[in-house]
Amino acid sequence: MSVKALGGKDFDIFIGDKMVHVIEASVKITDGRKAKKVRGITKGFIDGPVDAEVTIKLDHENFLILQDVAKTAGSWKGIEPFDVSFLAEVAAGTKNVEAFGVLPQLDEILNIKAEGGEEDTTTIKGPVTSTDFIKINGIPYLTAEEVRDL
Repeated sequence: MSVKALGGKDFDIFIGDKMVHVIEASVKITDGRKAKKVRGITKGFIDGPVDAEVTIKLDHENFLILQDVAKTAGSWKGIEPFDVSFLAEVAAGTKNVEAFGVLPQLDEILNIKAEGGEEDTTTIKGPVTSTDFIKINGIPYLTAEEVRDL
């Protein structure tokens, strides 16, 4: 018996409290930990900075959802950071990736082919700005010690 694998069509994606349908999406974490070296030989590690970025590619219909947020804010740069949630459930299991305090930045505001055959898309990138950072299935990426007193 085969079990349905988790795929892109299984995800519900929320920007704040608004559900959007994406063409593509990604959440990338850059973890700055690196190996410590003594006389050229690795010996333990050193903690470093962390970053995360959300990238979402939208069709025009779903771009208009975000445009309404910009209009209410008075400008695109006026949009306050928001949380983004990617949630999917299939028989094989659940995946819930949450990014907190995503600061939206228009990246590719027009992507068209003069010959036609493809729809216009808009890509929005956003660095994660909250100390809540990223949670994967409810488990925080950062340790409690890292975010203490922040």
